Amino acid sequence: MATESKDQDHRELPCPSAVDIYPCVCIIIGGSSIDMDCSAVTSNSDLARIFSTVFPFPDFESLIINNNHYLITLREGDLGQVTFKRVIITSSSLEIVETNTFLSSHGTLTDLEIVTTNLLSFPFSEIPLFTQLTTLNLQNNQLTGFPVLASMSLQYLYLDINPLGWIAPTSLGNLPSLIGVYLSFTKITQIFAGTFTGLPMLTEISLSYNELHEIETGVINLQTLYNSVHLDGNSISSIAEGALVGVRGTLYVNDNQLTELAEGVFRPLVQEGLDFYARNNPLTCGCDIAWLVVNPTYKSHLKDDATCSDGERVTDLNPSLYLDLCYS
Repeated sequence: MATESKDQDHRELPCPSAVDIYPCVCIIIGGSSIDMDCSAVTSNSDLARIFSTVFPFPDFESLIINNNHYLITLREGDLGQVTFKRVIITSSSLEIVETNTFLSSHGTLTDLEIVTTNLLSFPFSEIPLFTQLTTLNLQNNQLTGFPVLASMSLQYLYLDINPLGWIAPTSLGNLPSLIGVYLSFTKITQIFAGTFTGLPMLTEISLSYNELHEIETGVINLQTLYNSVHLDGNSISSIAEGALVGVRGTLYVNDNQLTELAEGVFRPLVQEGLDFYARNNPLTCGCDIAWLVVNPTYKSHLKDDATCSDGERVTDLNPSLYLDLCYS
């Protein structure tokens, strides 16, 4: 019996005793870093008991919870005094994260991922306190409404596949380090002027597969040298001049309702080196598209097999016809 007890209490440094943290599992990474996998926890009291243990080395690399259908709420205090650099919660039934759940990790957390859960409530107002946070990934949840965020460190924001419905023009204004924002499949119906402006590091915007009908002047003004904007899969029929200022990498407007590739919108961007994708739009291919058809250099920036509404490929249109009909 003494031998059995000794085996149960065995620990491999820097992990704590296995029996003290059961059913969580401590995993040693690279000899000195440690992850805590708590996927098998069945209650909040379990979690609180485990993290009330005295940890000889309380600084963890990651907290992992995967495929857990017992934890509905992560409560303040349940994670004790330990710190994490990464929190990864996936394919679980979590609905609520309380304020100060990750209080001890305010100064250490770099990546927070809660993906494919039932998340309804998250303490967005606490984000400024996570001074090292670079990635916030809350994809495929049940979040509604877009929060107004603030963070000096946040670089990547993933909110795809949430029924957000809208985004305020001030939602992103206090994220000076933001590089990428991902909002596909979020049921957004309108983007207001100023929403994607004043963000000096912003390089990628994804608004694919929403419910947008128009992009108005002043919505996007990017300052980075190379960037990409995804507007594909909406119902966009109108893009105003000045709507896409500074977009000089790749633009996706395929799978929309555009009837023209307006010169005032697209030509200034193409002149700056923009490549764009425009297939599956009902293009009328009138004189509005002549600027593109008659200039081989401009036409080379159309990177897919976009067609006119009659099925003819834009790249196959006869430049001479457009010169005669549109410029004579």
